[in-house]
Amino acid sequence: MMNNKPFPALYDQIIDLLEPYQVYLVGGAVRDLHLGKPIHDLDFALPVDTIPAAKLVADRLGGAFFVLDPERETARVILKDENDQRMMVDFTLFQGKDIKADLGTRDFTITSMALGTGPDAKVIDPYGGVQDLKDGLLRATTGQSLADDPLRCLRAVRLAAQFGLRILPETKDQIRKYGSGITGISPERIRDELFRILDGPKQAAAFQALEILGLSPYVFFGEVTDQHIKELAFLEELWALFLKEHDQDSAANWSLGLLIHRLGRYRGDLKIYLKGEPVPGRTIYQLSFIAPLLKDGKDKDIKSDTPSILPLSNQEWEILIQSKQAAEVVLQYSRSEDNTRPLDIYRYYRQYKSAGILGVFLALASVSSEYKGNSHQESWIMILDKCRSFLEGLWEKKDQWVSPPILLNGDDLQSEFSISPGPQIGSLLESLREAQVERCISSREEAVQFLTDLVEGSIEISE
Repeated sequence: MMNNKPFPALYDQIIDLLEPYQVYLVGGAVRDLHLGKPIHDLDFALPVDTIPAAKLVADRLGGAFFVLDPERETARVILKDENDQRMMVDFTLFQGKDIKADLGTRDFTITSMALGTGPDAKVIDPYGGVQDLKDGLLRATTGQSLADDPLRCLRAVRLAAQFGLRILPETKDQIRKYGSGITGISPERIRDELFRILDGPKQAAAFQALEILGLSPYVFFGEVTDQHIKELAFLEELWALFLKEHDQDSAANWSLGLLIHRLGRYRGDLKIYLKGEPVPGRTIYQLSFIAPLLKDGKDKDIKSDTPSILPLSNQEWEILIQSKQAAEVVLQYSRSEDNTRPLDIYRYYRQYKSAGILGVFLALASVSSEYKGNSHQESWIMILDKCRSFLEGLWEKKDQWVSPPILLNGDDLQSEFSISPGPQIGSLLESLREAQVERCISSREEAVQFLTDLVEGSIEISE
């Protein structure tokens, strides 16, 4: 058997189980093998018996078994290795009389390769995928590859960004010719392909390619402007700095260097935040690249005003909309000469919750291109300091500025002040929370005295 170091730990066991079948490893695994990249998931093509083969692997290795498409006899097995890492193993039926015919139905030459699984395994490469990988080229397998499935037009952009490939002119012509066919594809498939782009490298370049190739109107956001690209490029570079495992206190340009110097202390908190999943498998990191493409946060209803065929959950839309609106608030504070008060921080997170974190960085992205020359350093530092106050409030002074401890509840107000249940209780409790932030009220006695004075009208509430 060939040297299988790049393969998952369970690869040998899977191949041994599949020995009775005529099996070929296909697709991305063969591509990654030639690139020297670790292989995480496996795709096998068989002439017959895909479902029995998949079920055998699932039963013997304790995996979960699913039939994805009964008509096409496509099945999936999900396994976990000794390190509890999940691996997907897909089984598909030949699309054609043999493996070479099957490869001719695939999307690009770099994934139209197969590898036998016997002791004398050889790569089957009828379309020159190995050479295209060496030359850094992305080429449609045949003249019909993108017509057969227009979603492959989006995949071309993803693969080009992911592997640093140049899309050949004839393949670009196919994309422009067949890209409109994306409108006939399910929104869920479009969304999943878009999120794969967002999970990879070079998001700004990928979005720019979508615009140049005429695909952006069919995906989500309409036109991608130069300003969008600048904001996306800023986020791309910024997240790369924050998500690095080692501590890096400098960046490639002075503006990012100053930003890391002032906000780098929140690297750990931000990493946890960006990896959060509002929906399983879709992260805030990915959503952050969609947010700049929405209409301005000051608009009343960003969602209804945004051309979209992208099916997101209500929670994801809430994060996007609130973060965009939060960015407008941060920008307003950054332009003010007044210092941000703890009460401002409290009200900010009360309204925008965790989306306020993303709002801080979207605000920075929206103005980052204005601060290029050294003559703007002082202005940039002032904006960074305003932004730091919002992060400081949440991640260093949360108990004082964002979530003060509960000193009294609704039952206490009813017994202490003989107030009937109703909106007044909620209003008084909110006034108390603001007073805890603004006046540093910290005991039950102080809370009772404050509300007594408030009810009697001897004090005023801050605006």
